[in-house]
Amino acid sequence: MKLNFSISPRILSHLGEDLIKNESIALFELIKNSYDACASHCIVDFTFQNGKLIKLTIEDDGHGMDKDIIENVWLVVGTDNKKKSLKLNSCGRIPLGEKGIGRLGIHKLGNRITLVTKSKDSKEVELQIDWRKLDSASSIEEFPIELSERDIPSIFHNSTGLKIIIKDLKNQWDRRQLREVHRNITSLNSPFVENNDAFNVLATGNTDVFEGLPDFQDIKSNALYFGHCKLQGGEITEFKYEFRPWSTLEKVDRGRIIELNDLIEEDRIIKKYIYESRSYEDIDLDESKIGTIEFDIIIFDTDAQIFNFINTEKTALKTYLKENGGIRVYRDGVRVYNYGERDNDWLGIDLKRVHRVGGNVSNNIIIGSVKIDRASSTGLIEKTNREGFIENEHYFNFVEAVDYALSLIVRERNVDKSLLTSLYKKHKAIEPVLSDLNEVMTLVEDKAEPKEVKDEVLKYLYRINDQYKEVKEVLIKSANAGLNLGVVIHELDKLIAELTGCIERNEKDKAVRISLALEKIIRGYSAMLKKSDIRLNPLSKIVAIALDNYEFRFLDHNINVVSNWKENKLKAFLAEAESISVLTNLLDNAIYWLSYARKSDRYISVYITDEIQGYNSIIVSDNGPGFGLPFDVAIKPFLTGKPHNIGSGLGLHVANEMMSAMKGKLILIADPNDIQFPQIIKENKIDKAIIALCFPKEKKT
Repeated sequence: MKLNFSISPRILSHLGEDLIKNESIALFELIKNSYDACASHCIVDFTFQNGKLIKLTIEDDGHGMDKDIIENVWLVVGTDNKKKSLKLNSCGRIPLGEKGIGRLGIHKLGNRITLVTKSKDSKEVELQIDWRKLDSASSIEEFPIELSERDIPSIFHNSTGLKIIIKDLKNQWDRRQLREVHRNITSLNSPFVENNDAFNVLATGNTDVFEGLPDFQDIKSNALYFGHCKLQGGEITEFKYEFRPWSTLEKVDRGRIIELNDLIEEDRIIKKYIYESRSYEDIDLDESKIGTIEFDIIIFDTDAQIFNFINTEKTALKTYLKENGGIRVYRDGVRVYNYGERDNDWLGIDLKRVHRVGGNVSNNIIIGSVKIDRASSTGLIEKTNREGFIENEHYFNFVEAVDYALSLIVRERNVDKSLLTSLYKKHKAIEPVLSDLNEVMTLVEDKAEPKEVKDEVLKYLYRINDQYKEVKEVLIKSANAGLNLGVVIHELDKLIAELTGCIERNEKDKAVRISLALEKIIRGYSAMLKKSDIRLNPLSKIVAIALDNYEFRFLDHNINVVSNWKENKLKAFLAEAESISVLTNLLDNAIYWLSYARKSDRYISVYITDEIQGYNSIIVSDNGPGFGLPFDVAIKPFLTGKPHNIGSGLGLHVANEMMSAMKGKLILIADPNDIQFPQIIKENKIDKAIIALCFPKEKKT
């Protein structure tokens, strides 16, 4: 006996209501149908009566439908008519709809539907649907739909198109919801496309509910940082970052522009960062079936010290950014929901900001657009519920590629934001506690009476001063130990895995060598944790221990090390543990950038010299891509030049603080000719990112 499935008419309700999340997406599905019908515009009209929304009308000037298409396509749920024709139609578009259920979004909106349409050389057709009759129907056949034709058109007299009238709305829309839906409808057109002649979406209504909604072009003029990037195949082919300071920011001399040629060659390769292996993996957008990506973004600055100089109503701007902030996705010029909505942080922008202090942006200060082409983005498949793409391998590569482009723009923005902060921040970040404390001490010295009271107060102030310095030194040392700990754990993890394999294979000699290597790494890290005082120490000892700690990392990354530590006898006043930590930090940075640049001939130089007046120095350099950030920016906390904003952004800051604590200094040597490097360094061009650790020759107090 053979049986067949039977379908309850309630399935129409489930498909219409349960698979469509909200009214915005329901309207969006109908608008997509207008796009697929080659319309040049789609108008969504809201009709109010006595302040209450009573009717919705969606009208376009597309090809329209005749009676045959309505019967055999529009009324057939799940038809693959569009999926079969995923190729350019008569207006050069590839259909956006492909599941055949989007039209049921009408059921989400209202109970009584009137559809009027006309195609070329056909009669005008009218369709009537009353969803209230669905509840009493026991089969699909018992759910009647009225269809009629007329020779004399009532709407489309000399044109084609479609008009849907929705009455008896299912939900009572409040003012907030209406404005939200209006915002979502207007967001269907990318704000970065100035003349969208191909397809435009408009929202109208006989109401003042939509008054006061800001215009994007007005909002755009209040941004400071602008970015554009085009990604094709495996490379970035267009890049432009621009800092446009307002005229009210009088302390800023001029703006700044960074273009494709200003990026190092390696930055132009699209890549994702693999945290487990601490390495990069290239992304080819063509292989991932994503196609060309165009990324545009504007970034605002709402920090109080800068925001005060803005030439607009601040509350309105913040409200707009709160409602519209984020990065949206547009496919063939039409938005893909719900990327960029407040509940969809698809790039993890806000999450990264929580995990890492400073250097990141948040969704409420950015407006961005990602444009892709449907014909070449077949790897990105929309979910049945219309809420974005299926999260397959292609989708994750798409996210990583956009995130990479974003990180390059944010890196440049951080440079200019740092400049603004230094110019306009009222309370300077440089030793604020000690600065205030010194002012109080001076005030007490000058004003306090009698002498006994003055001496008693000063005693406590001096004690606070000493305690602050002690706590700060402990925290800086702990921070540096923490930064190095991640590297140590990674190395230990690899060696332990290798040791386990040797034991299983009974490779005794190799197991002994690995065990000695493990012991050396732990001993080296322990040297960085020991308490040490500032005293006269040979620089060669510091270099020897640091290089010994990284011996296996150098081998793992095929890095050649050039150093003169064995024949050098220079000494300086320093704290041994802290100095090893700082040098280790610089070596870790050099290894990262050499690996990032993927050079086949990798060199690191650790050169001891007395050429910097007043100091004996350890100079670290490499033949990598060079310094990406201005040095005064790089030593600030939480700022990094590494793509994807990986790392803590604390390395150079902590190194600088530790050198200051030892009465030394950390400096960038911009011109390699300022130091008389030996010939081997010059021959192999080991003169990029030259950082000097300068230790005092004489003890300072």
